[in-house]
Amino acid sequence: MKPRQDSLLGQASQDELTACIRLLALNVVQQRSNGEFTSFRDSAEMLRPGSADPNKLELIVGSRNVVEEALELVRTLAAEPQPEQADEVAAKPEERRRHMRIAVSAPIKLLWPGDETPTAARLQDISWGGAAIKVDKVKMVSSDTLKVIIPGIHGTPITIDAKYLRSWKLDEGAGEGLAVRFTSMATRDQDELEAVLLRLAQSGDSDGQREHARLHQRLDLQFEGDELKASLEDISAGGLGVTVPEPLEIGQSLQAVISTFDDKHSLKLRARVVRQETISMGKTELYHAGLKFEHPPEELAELTSALISQIGGNR
Repeated sequence: MKPRQDSLLGQASQDELTACIRLLALNVVQQRSNGEFTSFRDSAEMLRPGSADPNKLELIVGSRNVVEEALELVRTLAAEPQPEQADEVAAKPEERRRHMRIAVSAPIKLLWPGDETPTAARLQDISWGGAAIKVDKVKMVSSDTLKVIIPGIHGTPITIDAKYLRSWKLDEGAGEGLAVRFTSMATRDQDELEAVLLRLAQSGDSDGQREHARLHQRLDLQFEGDELKASLEDISAGGLGVTVPEPLEIGQSLQAVISTFDDKHSLKLRARVVRQETISMGKTELYHAGLKFEHPPEELAELTSALISQIGGNR
């Protein structure tokens, strides 16, 4: 006899399963927002047509983000090496590190969820993908998003949306540690962050060991004019599917440089790998990866629209 839950899920329609996912995600967001238990009944009331709750739109959008968060985690866990592969992976630590992580002690500011005034904090280490930060007290819960404000080289602060990964207690009286993953930033801040990382890497490289280390993985994608225009429409919506000869790592953040074959038109964007599947072509294996761009949606729309106009205007 199959377990009851397997039988029940097997009999559910696609629409019923989708409704269940929406309800579960909304319930998670409400409990995070309220900091207390919220019943499924209360969440279901908000999904009813005509619900007048003033927070409905914000919570619905948040629930969609929770579904994406859960799906990305499921795919990341599925892509992790199996136990029998552990020895092989452990033997290549340089390949496991996605980005160069730079130890640095520097003052920064954090804007906690719900706060209007930034709080002083101290950077412990930083990479292209995220940072470890020392704070007096962590004022957020799992998967919340905060803003990290880092001094820029040219005097303008870099503002980055970041997601909570984990926190820990430091030595008595020393505060708490917070690990975050960078999730979104303006393209101008992306370039400034790259400059900051490069300078930090060079300043701490007295023996030249970092000369050939990479700050991030770069993915060059070239298209014909019409093909690029079609791809830009996908990019403006926040994502892109690409086929590459070497596997990427799910959850990895990289720099995607998208251009025409003649390099007359190009766009440099920050992207995260959210899915991947193997494509077999005879004896050759290719990899189809799904990218999610880590920039504000309105900026993606403006950048892609401007590039499409440039391509059309040069004909």
